[in-house]
This record gives sequence, C-alpha cells and structure tokens, in this order.
Amino acid sequence: MLTPQPSLPESVELEDRPCPLGCAPSDVAVLSGCDRIHGLPGRFNVVCCGQCGLTRTNPRPTASTIGAYYPADYAPYLAVDTRPGRPKDKFRHRLRSRLTRFWGRDTRRLPAILPGHMLEVGCASGNYLREMKPKGWTVEGIEFSDHAAAQARETGLHVQTSSIEGASEPQMRPDLIAAWMVLEHLHEPIAALRKLRGWIKDDGYLVGAVPDFDAFDRRIFGTYWYALHLPAHLYHYNQETLKAVLAQGGWELIKTRWQTNELNLLRTVEYKLIDAHSKRRLAMLRWFNSSRVMRKARRWLGWLLGVTHQSGRMEFWARPLPNDGKTS
Repeated sequence: MLTPQPSLPESVELEDRPCPLGCAPSDVAVLSGCDRIHGLPGRFNVVCCGQCGLTRTNPRPTASTIGAYYPADYAPYLAVDTRPGRPKDKFRHRLRSRLTRFWGRDTRRLPAILPGHMLEVGCASGNYLREMKPKGWTVEGIEFSDHAAAQARETGLHVQTSSIEGASEPQMRPDLIAAWMVLEHLHEPIAALRKLRGWIKDDGYLVGAVPDFDAFDRRIFGTYWYALHLPAHLYHYNQETLKAVLAQGGWELIKTRWQTNELNLLRTVEYKLIDAHSKRRLAMLRWFNSSRVMRKARRWLGWLLGVTHQSGRMEFWARPLPNDGKTS
C-alpha cells in the first residue's frame, strides 16, 4: 500500500463550505484522514454540523480539481469486457464481482415496479446498466469520468459525461433513478437531488446506497474506516441526515436497508493492522478474507452485520414529494 504524503497535489484547490441544510455555523471537528485507497497526498478534516448532525469533509477539493482523486484504476471505473467471442477470464470475473458487491450495487431488492426507463447517475463504465437491459429496462446513464463514460459508450450505452448538476435532461422521463454510492461524492447534493426530482415521473422512485457513518467500525476505528474514503467522500450520512438531505432535495425516504456486507469491516481492520505493523495478524486477516474455506464464515459475518445495521452500507428507496422540485 502506498504511503500518503502530507501535501496536496499541485492541481488541487480547497474550498470551505457551510452545511448545505442552511444551518448556522456550529461545526464540531470529528476526525482527520487521508486517501488510503490510492495513497494520494493530502490530509482532510471531517466535521459535524452542531445543529443538524450532518457530517462532511471540510475544507474539501473544489469540483474542478477533485478529479485528481479519481484515477483511472478507481474500482467502480473498471469495465467488464463484453466483446463477443472473447474467452472469459475467471480471475477478472471474480474480481469484478467482488468489486461490484463491495461498491454497493445490490440489484436484488429494487422497488416492486415493472420495467420501464431507468437512469443511473454515477454509472461508471455501465456494468449495472448492462445488467438491467436484459430484465426489460431501457437504460441511460450519467458519469463524471470521461474515461469510464467512454468505456460505457463503447458497449452501446447512452451515457453523458457530466456531473449531475451540469447534465442535460435524459432521453425519457425515468421511472427509476439509481444512485449507487453517489450522494456522498456530490459537491451540491441538494441541488443535484432537486434536478433529479424535476426529471422523474411522479410515481417513480430513487434507489441508491450510501455509507453509514453511524457504523460501529467507524466509531471504533475512526480514521481507519474504509468507507471514509477521503477526500472523494464529501458527505458522511447516517439514516437521519440522509432523510433530511433527501427531503430538502424533494424526496421522501420510504425505506432503508443495511446491506449484508462484511468487506467494509475487514478492510477497515486491515488498514489498522497495516499502520500497527502487525504482520502476523495482517496475514491471518488476509487469509480469512480470501480463503475458500472461510467463505461461509464471511457470508455469516456479512449477514450478521446487515441484520444488526452495522455493515456500514445503507440502501435507500425514496419517492418524489408532490409538487416539489419540478424544475431542473
């Protein structure tokens, strides 16, 4: 693993922003951390609004310079090779399956609506869109990374390269908008949610996932928490602050479910053991995380974390509030 450096990349500029819910300044320092996923330089503060409890990274990289922390090998950008006639690489297939699960794209529990038109925001290289097409959905996407969006377009998908705030209207009004692990990345989440509210059909749904800042492993391990993902994660939600931000953006939170996922906890402990130079324990953890013998134990751990709401990954369903956010 790379060792983060204290200084920022030359291209990155920081900005100080208030709570997006309009609260009076009352921030409380929570922790500071660095980019542990890619080892890119910089150290960043996480603060909690003393009024509403919404936690955010502040100061943060500006929207025009944060791309430095989204390199081409960023896991969600990895594309599945869909060229016909090409032999499947079993190792790559298993790896991408684990990454898909790890990054929160759980397709098993969508709202009970018939297939229609789906828009995915933050669609990366289009893996989820390709999953949904054979199930009867017409699909399109929006992706900030030009590299990932180009990969999606190469497979025949209609994908805009844009932020949500700068995106054009979708080809059709969507019945479903998917936002898997997206809201925590947005510089202006309320403005983005209002724009999505203006696009959706009145009986449509927004479905997505975010890390849960109230998870016990975050409370125990603090800056080592894997889902902290600084500085790419600009907002750090719990159930209550997610509900508040959705409501301000024109959406009613109707259901929350914690994913059955053990990987967040295991990677968090791994970060801690790396910094503690505990080679023996680190080797044991990595064996547990990769051994076929322990596969069932990992699944039971994931199930336990999910049912106790401690997996650190919340799926949510929301529907548009009436007469709200109708303009984009």
